[in-house]
Parts: sequence; C-alpha cells; structure tokens
Amino acid sequence: MYENLRESFNSVFEDIPKTKAAKELKDELWGNVIERYNDSKNEGKTEQEAIDNAIDGIGDVDELFKGLEIEDMFDRSSMDKYRKKHALVLTGAIGTYILSIVVTILLSEVFQVNENIVGCVLILMCGIATCVLVYHHSSRPRYVKQEDTVVEEFKEWKSSSVKERQIQSSIKSVMWTLIVAIYIIISFVFNIWAYSWVIFIIGAAVERIIVLVFQLKE
Repeated sequence: MYENLRESFNSVFEDIPKTKAAKELKDELWGNVIERYNDSKNEGKTEQEAIDNAIDGIGDVDELFKGLEIEDMFDRSSMDKYRKKHALVLTGAIGTYILSIVVTILLSEVFQVNENIVGCVLILMCGIATCVLVYHHSSRPRYVKQEDTVVEEFKEWKSSSVKERQIQSSIKSVMWTLIVAIYIIISFVFNIWAYSWVIFIIGAAVERIIVLVFQLKE
C-alpha cells in the first residue's frame, strides 16, 4: 500500500549511520511520514503530491544523525557560558544550604538564640537558595523550532527533555542537602540520634516519587 512512499522515504535515509539508535529513530519517523501521507490523501491530493508533502515534512535529516547534542541547537559560546553559570549557581545554592546548617547550629548551641529566630534564619537562607535555583532554571535558553518539520520538532523535544533532566537533578541535590540539614538540626535540638535517621528512608521515598512524576509527565 505504501510501496512508493517507502521507496522515497528510504532514499532520504541512504546515508544515515548504521546504528541501532539511528534505525529506531528512522522507524519512528516512518510512522510520522505515514500520518502526513494519509492526511494529504484525505485532502484530495494525488499520490505523488501526498508523497512529496510527507517527505518534505521530515526536514533536514542529516541534522538528526550527527550525534545531535544540545550544543548543536544553540550558539556554542552561549552554551559554554550557560554551563559555567549553571555550575556556579548550583554550587552557590548547595553551599548556602550547607551554610544554613552551620549557622543554625551556631545560633542555637553557641549563642543560645531563640528557637523561633533560628528557624526563621534557616527558612530565609534555604528560601533564597531555592529561589535562585528556580530563577536560574527558568531562564535557561529554550529552543524554538524554525519550521513545521519533524527535525525541528525533534530538536524542540530534545531541548525540553534535557532541561527537565537538569531540573530533576537539581531538585534531588537540593532535597538531599535539606534532608541532611533537617537530620542534623532535629538530632541536635531534640537529641534523638537513635531515631532521626528515619528521615533518610523518607527521603528515598520522596526521591522515587519525584522520578515517577517526571516519568509520568514525559
């Protein structure tokens, strides 16, 4: 039924890498091409017009099989700057979380500051670090497709996918830093070292929930 379409489709992919990943991507694209072909036929176009429309809708195939990385989508110098900025912001945020533990212990154990004030200082420091992380990830460069082709849709999807993985990684880093902070604070304040370790089990469960949420979204 799709012999002529398949022939034109295969001719486009003659020079693609002979790898499993490339074959899987080609198979996925084939389904998209069939949909475009059927849509064109339903609109009353001839078979050749439908084939041409479906094949043209793929876009520049070579870009899909050049080991497509996120750097290919943006200016490389801009991505290098963002990568350095990302490392700096993440390091600073985690450092603030760790510093909040030290400040909390000093205020409560050394200077005997009121517990409510200590709690406010802890929340303020953690809140600032969290807001910085959220703003940083929200300002990350986002790829906007240039035309309505499969290649551009793939680039847009890949950009979004990479961004979500980075957000997920940052959330986990922040979460475990906070868990350690809460563990130390609770153990010091209430002297329940024998039981406070349970928070790590709760943290592991929360981490799985975070992963599941991202998987369901994807």
